[in-house]
Amino acid sequence: MRSTFRICRFLTKGKNSRCERAGFSSAGAPTEGKTTVAMGLTNLFRRALLLFYPRVYPDQSPTAQHSAEPVSIDLAGFVKGIDNVHLDVYLSPQFQRHTKKLIVAMVNQEVGASIGGNRRSGPTLQQWEDFRNAYTKMIEAAIHRAKAKDGLPLVQLAQVAAIKFLLGQVHSDLDQSRQELRSGLTSSSSPAESGRLELNEQLSWLTRNRAKLKHKMLQQLLTPILKAEEGALSELRHSLMGARWLLPKEFLTNPLLQADNPFDEEFLVKHYVLLGQGQSQESPSPYSYTAVERLIPYLFRASTPRHDTEVTLAEAEERLAKTERELVNITKQVERARKSKSDALTKQQKEASARLAAARADHDRCRATYLKAQYGWADAPANVDLLFDDGLSTEEIAAAKKSKNAAARTAWKAQRRFQRRLLATVERHFRRTGLLRQVAAAYESAPICKNFAGVLPPGELHQFVVDRTTRKGILEKIKGKQALGRPVDTAPLTQLSRRIDGLSCRQERGLLIKFLKDVLTFRRDLAYLQIMRQAAAAIELRNDPKDVRLSQANRTLYEFFGTGEAQATAQTVLNHVILKADIRGSTTMVAEMRKQSLNPASHFSLNFFDPLNKVLEDYGASKVFIEGDAVILSMIEHEEALEHRFSVARMCGIGARLLGLVQAQNAACRKNGLPELELGIGLVYSEELPTFLFDGNHPIMISPAIGKADRLSSCSWMLRKERARQKEALTNVDIYEIPEGDPLRGEKGEVHLRYNLNGIELDKDGFAKLQSELTLQEVALTLPSDETPTSFFSGRYPDLKGALHRVVIRRGRIRLFNRQHPQFGVPTADVFYEVVVNDTVLAQVEEAIKTLELTPRPDRINRAA
Repeated sequence: MRSTFRICRFLTKGKNSRCERAGFSSAGAPTEGKTTVAMGLTNLFRRALLLFYPRVYPDQSPTAQHSAEPVSIDLAGFVKGIDNVHLDVYLSPQFQRHTKKLIVAMVNQEVGASIGGNRRSGPTLQQWEDFRNAYTKMIEAAIHRAKAKDGLPLVQLAQVAAIKFLLGQVHSDLDQSRQELRSGLTSSSSPAESGRLELNEQLSWLTRNRAKLKHKMLQQLLTPILKAEEGALSELRHSLMGARWLLPKEFLTNPLLQADNPFDEEFLVKHYVLLGQGQSQESPSPYSYTAVERLIPYLFRASTPRHDTEVTLAEAEERLAKTERELVNITKQVERARKSKSDALTKQQKEASARLAAARADHDRCRATYLKAQYGWADAPANVDLLFDDGLSTEEIAAAKKSKNAAARTAWKAQRRFQRRLLATVERHFRRTGLLRQVAAAYESAPICKNFAGVLPPGELHQFVVDRTTRKGILEKIKGKQALGRPVDTAPLTQLSRRIDGLSCRQERGLLIKFLKDVLTFRRDLAYLQIMRQAAAAIELRNDPKDVRLSQANRTLYEFFGTGEAQATAQTVLNHVILKADIRGSTTMVAEMRKQSLNPASHFSLNFFDPLNKVLEDYGASKVFIEGDAVILSMIEHEEALEHRFSVARMCGIGARLLGLVQAQNAACRKNGLPELELGIGLVYSEELPTFLFDGNHPIMISPAIGKADRLSSCSWMLRKERARQKEALTNVDIYEIPEGDPLRGEKGEVHLRYNLNGIELDKDGFAKLQSELTLQEVALTLPSDETPTSFFSGRYPDLKGALHRVVIRRGRIRLFNRQHPQFGVPTADVFYEVVVNDTVLAQVEEAIKTLELTPRPDRINRAA
């Protein structure tokens, strides 16, 4: 017991010591019940243990730390606008129109509801939907354009410009609403007294609550934008560029974007933690962002430098201190010197000042290098949990125990020991300096801030708890005042102080960890805000018709129309894709239907051609030739339609839909006892421009790709017969090279035999074009009939309506034809490409892709390790 009291006296000072708050008098006698005594002893014991924890450093973490996602908005490659300073940007007129309507409705609703009983309906669900769709289409078009030629920064430019427009529009509409209320009060046709009173109340309310209203409106406006970014836009970027986010999600959801002042006390309480800015040199506060930001890195500096950056920084600090002392001494000599000697000393003083400036610059460089090397963990706030929160490790240990993963359990136990030791370094300093009580007061006072709204700001409420000398003055200040329409009740203030005094060690440490995470999150968001502000400052939103026309004429205007919003005046053909579908069995089916007195024309129209027209509408293809046993389709890309440069991907989708139509038709035929149809589809891409003949007003395409697609869609009847004897295969397309000397070689100029039964073959140029259209993920699977793995390529593409579809390509090996071989020949080095339509293979590829995406990166924590 005596040792416990000695520890208590060692850890605490003054009559209001922790020892007394734990239930002991200054003489050491128990003053409260046994439970309180036990809790007090436990707290004191845990605080005493801080003295014995060995010192560790963040870079010694047994578990790999999270890495921060770098943020860079590079606008250097864009051409300056008409003022030779900013980048001229013209946003989608639809986006601007829907945004303005929405904001006006929001302002009217809020101002109308400010005095009660006059609540207006506000924005409709359709207005919100129009706003989200307009933003989505605008960014979709920017993504397509960036994919085609302008690169990733173009999408960032569109995103930043859109956010700048939102911020500016909310600001201007609030100012306009306030001006309208003032004009209503001062107009010559003065309203009735009751009307003037209402206008005055609305104006007063809007003036007081402008910052809160701006924050609320921006938060509401950014919510649908974030949903669009997380949903369709994320999928489209991933499909075309291989990245779901070009700017981190936290960058777009940054609460500081919505704040007039990042250090507004009420804003900090709501989103982070109450913390002063602390930039005043006259009265620097240790509990401020500036002070904490400088403190945390140096808590983990060893007394003896451990790294080169620490050595360099220590030397720079020594030089700086030496130069400062030298300048102080010379300044004193100048003040004491007689006039005859002052000239020489003044010269020395100037030289010392110059050396001091150089030493400070060198120190700043060394400090920046040190922070980058040794404080990089702070750039990712999630590292606070990893480095300090032993609750995380405890959960992982329990999970490893449940799964009987001994290695993981051992690793997380080591991590927990490390976390407790590292946290002890921070806790020792925060207890010794009194910062821990300030942290606790910041969090514990947050719930009652609203009780003192308009009477006592959060900063003074916090001060009441941590500084006893201010309490009398604060109580006098709020005496007789009202909050929320009622007299201010001061009882919560004294209760708050007692509650903070009674916090256990575990609770205090929990608040300390939360504080570290909130401070680092605020630090990250401040950096993001600075990046956003710099990028926004470089942009000039152009809407004046004269400015727009001048910038367009000088080719300096960056226009972001939504998909389908801007129509090109001329269409320049770039390339084209041909699809040939060889329909087999149609003649037999027609004959059989006539035997049964059925109408073949209506059957094919309802079950094939009408659904085909809907498919062409969704994907943007055109008919070249259609008969009962053949379908030839084309898709042309134009230079002006950047968002439609998915001709190969979309034609692959059309081929798969065609097969689906035939399968549905066959299902109906089986029920009616009719023969079934078979398909063979060939896809050919050509960079050559097609030529056209005209039959009256109807264009007829002429292209060598049509003949090649015809060959790719064909199927050798001999192979079809032989393959029918085999078990069900997972491939629908295979190609065989006819060896020299075989009588089949050279027949009709062919050197290959093709098997294409309900399959789609894509030519090599088409696959190369597909690789330029999409970000393809490659996986290897071993098919049942193969000895070696086969490569599959998977990607996602949008149709004309923006819906994403998956396309999977198999890279097969051409076999040297041999009738005696089980697979009719051994593979050669030559390859071909099949658009996969087999559901079993598609499911296997999908599962392999998911596994690939879920595989943790080396820079992330392996939670299963």
